[in-house]
Amino acid sequence: MKKNPRSRPATQADVERARREGQVEGLRLCEALYLLTLCDKHPAVDANTVRAEVGELARSADARYMTAADVRTTLREEYGIDLMPGPSKAIAHGLR
Repeated sequence: MKKNPRSRPATQADVERARREGQVEGLRLCEALYLLTLCDKHPAVDANTVRAEVGELARSADARYMTAADVRTTLREEYGIDLMPGPSKAIAHGLR
């Protein structure tokens, strides 16, 4: 196979930028899936209010008032929701 003479190898900065872009896209997909589920299956719930409240929690996490482990523990102990580590089954099975 012939190599493109104008190509350049990826730098570590290129790899990090691609990783960050992938993480952001994954988070956007998760947010969209949850909001679509709320709108579609639970129309009585105001999805805009939920989104705003999630934003408040995210700012609290960003300010280090709580950790991801704290959130998972609260979900498990108070609501019986046990989040498995790793990607969800839907994402693992190629939902993009």
